Amino acid sequence: MRLEERINTYYSQLSKTDFIISNYIISNKSNIIKMSVEEISSAVFVSAASVVRFAKKLGFSGFSELKYFLKEELDEHEKHDETSTFLLTKDIEETTNLVTQTNLQPICQSIKQASRVFSYGTDWGERVSSEYLVRNFMMADLFIQPVPSLTEMNWLIDKMTPNDLVIIFSYSGERAPVRSVMSQLKVRGIPVISITPLSNNFLSTEATYRLYYKSTQLKQDPNNLKEYNFFTTLNLLAEYLFRYYYDNFM
Repeated sequence: MRLEERINTYYSQLSKTDFIISNYIISNKSNIIKMSVEEISSAVFVSAASVVRFAKKLGFSGFSELKYFLKEELDEHEKHDETSTFLLTKDIEETTNLVTQTNLQPICQSIKQASRVFSYGTDWGERVSSEYLVRNFMMADLFIQPVPSLTEMNWLIDKMTPNDLVIIFSYSGERAPVRSVMSQLKVRGIPVISITPLSNNFLSTEATYRLYYKSTQLKQDPNNLKEYNFFTTLNLLAEYLFRYYYDNFM
């Protein structure tokens, strides 16, 4: 189990301070194993005790054990050649682990009980996965309404009620349009299912329910100015959500 999976397992027990710490650790894994608790607490402007409490919430005896866990994870990672096919295999494995560790019962119950369900993908790949989800649920006689773009989403928000449900697919969960949509939905009390890669992002933090997948970018651009994202695991997650609904709510 990777650190991200542990964080997802104990998600409901974590505070906003814990998410600040987790985001820093995930972004600086190779440095963390060389840092003291005090150095980390100083970097994220929290107390050293908060860092130790975070480690214990994840099931470690203390921060030293968390660092050892990270070192083992990094050592294991370095044993493999990071070919694109190896990364795909790992992404599929980790996405499967994430979704099987998530309680899908309340998520599917909310889909079943909603007056209307809307599905919105924030960009091309996310829209394709959203349409894939819509298509699958037709088989279950549940007709989810696809939202083609931000323009139509803004048209619809004022017409939605707390009896509706919105599913949002987003790669970052952080861009301004996503923040705006999520904020408007939350103010109106409209439940939201967020579907994002595993990270501490605005959308998943504010959503009623959250689902995660793992997707590793391929480094094709030497200047790191372009994103090369792939959506195999996002479609896998959408498929898994539908299959759980089909098995338990049909």
